[in-house]
Amino acid sequence: MKRRVVVCGEKWVAEQCLEFLYDRNDTEICAIVAAPKDWQADLISFGAKRQLKVFIGNINDYIEELTCLKPDFIFSIQYRPLLKSPILNLPSHGCINLHFGLLPRYGGCYPVAWTILNGEKQAGATLHYMVNKFDEGDIIAQTTVLISEETTARELFDSISKAAVKLFIDTYPVLFSDTVKTRSQDLTQKLYYANDSIDFDRDRVIDWRKTGTEIHRTICAFSFEPFQLPLTSLHLPDGQQLQVTVTRSRLHNNGSSHPVENAGHIMEVTDSGKLLVATANGNLIEIGLLNNKTSRDFIKSLGYSPNDVIFK
Repeated sequence: MKRRVVVCGEKWVAEQCLEFLYDRNDTEICAIVAAPKDWQADLISFGAKRQLKVFIGNINDYIEELTCLKPDFIFSIQYRPLLKSPILNLPSHGCINLHFGLLPRYGGCYPVAWTILNGEKQAGATLHYMVNKFDEGDIIAQTTVLISEETTARELFDSISKAAVKLFIDTYPVLFSDTVKTRSQDLTQKLYYANDSIDFDRDRVIDWRKTGTEIHRTICAFSFEPFQLPLTSLHLPDGQQLQVTVTRSRLHNNGSSHPVENAGHIMEVTDSGKLLVATANGNLIEIGLLNNKTSRDFIKSLGYSPNDVIFK
């Protein structure tokens, strides 16, 4: 007898897991619940091309339709709405979530950004059973990826996506067997971020009164090309302030921990046109591009030299 599964999800990771499930002879995808808009994948078209049932929006709105399908599993893959009790109790073998964080740490929202902002050396994905509260169910399996000092949010998201797909593929065959082992989460170690924990319009603006490490983490955490880039304000000699994007940065940590008065001032211009900007503790941030132009050339295009401009 084929395993009957429902998949609710978004993005490339959900599409890859659906491809895997669709190709298995022992599995039937009895429905897909897709987001109305998806920047990375089209699960609606995926289902339509294969003549699968597709529901759009919040899975909790389809309890009657899904009850009739009698699923064995419901998989939540990069899916945003909280599954309520009637949905959680529906499948015979439970609901399973593929979360982009190493639970019990980094539950909730924006685990990629927070992992970088907090200076972690590794991130990952967790496959776990779902309960009434976000990201608190028993853990089935986890996978990790490394984070370097230069890793951006987009790079980390893509790395976790690939690792998460492999985790799902490797783990799926044992879910119906007696060999699947789970472990409860140590919720004393829980780290959870709510939806309002980051304001992307506000928090991606660089504050040059912070340390070099803090600024560099901000730049990396809010670099998600091509959709989002960190911002900085340039104070021009005529008194105007211009807000521009920052990319291709690097921290020059000289070991300083003493406050300085020239934070935001350009200390050096490299031969390749990169700017070295002072931070509050004396470390320097190397800025390669402003508004996607070589930093020195962008400032010159405004009619100024680098010595005329201060980062605010």
